Amino acid sequence: MKNTASLICLSASLMAFSVSQAACFPDSPLTRPDSRYEAANASGSEVKDKETGLVWQRCVQGMQWNGTSCTGAATAQDWNTATKTAAEAKWRLPTQAELEGLSEKSCSDPALNQTWFGDGPYGWVWTASDMGSPDGAVVVHSGSSLIANLIKKIPLFVRRVRS
Repeated sequence: MKNTASLICLSASLMAFSVSQAACFPDSPLTRPDSRYEAANASGSEVKDKETGLVWQRCVQGMQWNGTSCTGAATAQDWNTATKTAAEAKWRLPTQAELEGLSEKSCSDPALNQTWFGDGPYGWVWTASDMGSPDGAVVVHSGSSLIANLIKKIPLFVRRVRS
């Protein structure tokens, strides 16, 4: 029971998020400008990265695009559940490199393109990549672009992709 309580507390602290205006370096050009992306479907809920050809869900899992912003509550999932539900919906978890590819290097908090992915929440997001451990997977923080390896049992945010 003690391990379960610790896992819940850790999960809650990892999920803490904020929605704020990005802090961008004023003299640094954007690395992920608006022109890099386009709507990939009529509703705009899917975004195509014209440089990589990848199609992303605009909102994290649990939130819905209403035409102007992501609404609803993000649904945190453990890695196994996130992988399974993504495949069932004909999506997948991104690799570490793919998810890092969304990171806006000239901004932080969040380190995402504000026009296309700016509706948060910001926190740790699962990838399909592991760091050599069957119990852990790589996560990328959408607010800061930090990278970590966390155990797959922790519920975290999910942003789906497809080729």
